[in-house]
Amino acid sequence: MMDWNELRTHPRVKQTAQMMLCGAAGCLLATVELNGMPVPMNTALSAALSPACGAAVLIGSAAAYALTGMLHKQPALLCALVLTAVLRWIFGVQEKPQTVAMLAAGSTLLSAVIFSLAGLIAGAAWIPWISGSILAGVLAYSVRSLTDRFRSGLPVRLHEADRLSFSVCYVCGIAALCTVRLMSVGFGEMIAAFVTLTAARRYRTSGGTVCGMLSALALVLANAETAGYAAMLPAAGFAAGCLAGRSAGMNYLAFQGFGALGLILSDQNAALAGSWVGGMLGGLAFLFLPAGSLADAVLQWSDSEADFAALNSARMAFLSHSIAGVRGGAERIAGMMAKSGRDADPADKVCETVCSRCKSRALCWESGDDETRLCFHQLAAEAPAAKLTAPFHCLQPDQVTAAFSRTKRQALSIRTQIMRLRESQSLLFSQMKITEDLLCRAGTLPKKTYQRELTRYVSDVLAKYGIPVQAAAVSTGINRRLLIELYAPADEELDSGLIEECLSEALQKPLFSCGAESAGDAQRLLLQSAGGYCVSAAAAQCAVREDEPCGDCWDTFTDSDGAYYLAVSDGMGSGRRAALDAKIVLSDFRKLVQSGMECTEAARMINAIMMTKSGDERFATLDVAKICTDTAAVTLYKYGAGPTFIRHGGQIMLFQAPSNPIGILPDAEPYTTVLKLDRGDLLFLLSDGLDESLFPFVREQMKQGGDLQELAHAVCAKAQRSAKGEPRDDLTVLAAAVSAAEADA
Repeated sequence: MMDWNELRTHPRVKQTAQMMLCGAAGCLLATVELNGMPVPMNTALSAALSPACGAAVLIGSAAAYALTGMLHKQPALLCALVLTAVLRWIFGVQEKPQTVAMLAAGSTLLSAVIFSLAGLIAGAAWIPWISGSILAGVLAYSVRSLTDRFRSGLPVRLHEADRLSFSVCYVCGIAALCTVRLMSVGFGEMIAAFVTLTAARRYRTSGGTVCGMLSALALVLANAETAGYAAMLPAAGFAAGCLAGRSAGMNYLAFQGFGALGLILSDQNAALAGSWVGGMLGGLAFLFLPAGSLADAVLQWSDSEADFAALNSARMAFLSHSIAGVRGGAERIAGMMAKSGRDADPADKVCETVCSRCKSRALCWESGDDETRLCFHQLAAEAPAAKLTAPFHCLQPDQVTAAFSRTKRQALSIRTQIMRLRESQSLLFSQMKITEDLLCRAGTLPKKTYQRELTRYVSDVLAKYGIPVQAAAVSTGINRRLLIELYAPADEELDSGLIEECLSEALQKPLFSCGAESAGDAQRLLLQSAGGYCVSAAAAQCAVREDEPCGDCWDTFTDSDGAYYLAVSDGMGSGRRAALDAKIVLSDFRKLVQSGMECTEAARMINAIMMTKSGDERFATLDVAKICTDTAAVTLYKYGAGPTFIRHGGQIMLFQAPSNPIGILPDAEPYTTVLKLDRGDLLFLLSDGLDESLFPFVREQMKQGGDLQELAHAVCAKAQRSAKGEPRDDLTVLAAAVSAAEADA
């Protein structure tokens, strides 16, 4: 036997429950009359739901019409409902809010036209039908917009964009429930009071006022005779919100007080009194039921993006400042310890350990003759490997020279340890500084806008095609360019081509993949819509010796903002070791930049790693061109790199300046410059293996233009010929061209 949880989640049980609920809703809405006028709410509900649920609404409504005797009084309403259900089955209408709104409104008007041709609707009778068709369309649109929220179960999570749809559904729902009465008290008035008090308690004056206004509108739509009481609901909600910090009893009394005031100031009638009694019963339910817990279990509003972003920014800034304080304190302590730990004079140490036990100490040190003192200082200044000679009158020359040798070796070992400690401290402090910068940047309010609806839609499309994605995020920048981030386990194989095709077709927008990157047990795939510019690149290399690989490396990639990177690194020397250093620098730089780091921060971290990677001297140059594909602005970062040629318009410019490679000094500062490019411009990034005598040849090739791959090979071939077939150093030519991006479809 199945337990309750299995039974509750069984597909057939859920479908049966949905059908029964839709039938009951159709039965209720079929009898709704707003101020004595029948309205096609059941038609709107049938249009907004699936064909099967729409049929259930039709069955429930027909049963209600038959039981209440309205079948012959309102045949046009039943006809509109039948048309809606049939059209949903026949044409397979897509479940989009705009489509179902047109279906509900069109079916209502079509039914009115049919009965007008039969002579049953004419003249002023058209006004209720036109109003009813508009109401049906608006209600169907709102219900359809919220349907997906309810499918995920309770609590229903609504977002900022759902406010209008929720308001329409709330007003129509309360108005419909006002027609269901127990004696003279309507259920709508009870629920309106309960909801208004709960909103005032949770969201204070804003929640109480807004829910009071919506409840007042619903009560007036249901019965205009309750206008006196309904007019006071916004004020009652406001008063309850002002007292939200007090007890629930105070909220209830304030609410009922304003309701009683509306009752006193209005003409007395049974509907008005029934509304006040309904409000009293709803208020009592608020008092004795856990209103807050029930509200959270049924409905939750998502946090505002702006508020969440501001909170995130404040948290990140606070954490960054905390780390900065810890780093500053640690640096001060390290500086104080370095000052206090300075080596003592070797001469004093030897005097203390050897001469203090010698019987001629008074003769050597206290006779006023400075010969011994001068000789000891000369011995202290000698190199550790030098041959030492004690003073000629010393009684223990071997012990003195041995003590000096031992003291110098100890001092040398201590200095080596101190240097290693300082290197480790420098690495630690630089990592902490980078962490501070990363936290500050993570806390900065983003320039991109997160698209909830598109994210949900993309996730549904990927789930439909069985693509294993753990999380997805869709955002747009200032220029409305689309960026899609997909995260999946590293062991899953993502077909970027299939994903591009599926999402491009679903979004009706051409997308291209920026490549998949892995980090630990996760991988990320970025897709973007076309920007204003695109970059194409080609490269050529030649090595000093044919039997060894080129000591240079190059790479091209994009970051999460759509910027395109050209990067060249030249390792120290040539051959495999140089290629390894260059590859380490480029691969680490790419990973850090694609994780969200700025170029200078990534280079600073790589520099710290290269400084402590081994005891040998290991360094590599780094030459980066970052091109914004929205504006075509290029930013050059050069760390000991070779020249960069840029053809902008009809002018060819050379960018080259002295700077330190990665891995030489603790603080790596680049040469940077920014230039605005345009369509048709060219860039050549060259390693330092190109002789300056070939610069005119490079300019001539760029001026002529042509295929990028041919241009890069031509420069390499010219360098080899000029060196008689033996280049003096490894050479890499990375050529790129800026062109117009393909227009969005």
